[in-house]
Amino acid sequence: MDLPTIDMIQTGKNINRLRKQANLSVKDLQNIFGFATPQAIYKWQQGAA
Repeated sequence: MDLPTIDMIQTGKNINRLRKQANLSVKDLQNIFGFATPQAIYKWQQGAA
């Protein structure tokens, strides 16, 4: 059975593109998701998480 694979780098680029397209800052996403720090958002955008 073939499982789908996720391209983390491309997914991160897509998150960044969509965030900018929606005119949201990293701080905005941090607040929306209720994170104490913005590191998770940056990790997503870099494809590290």
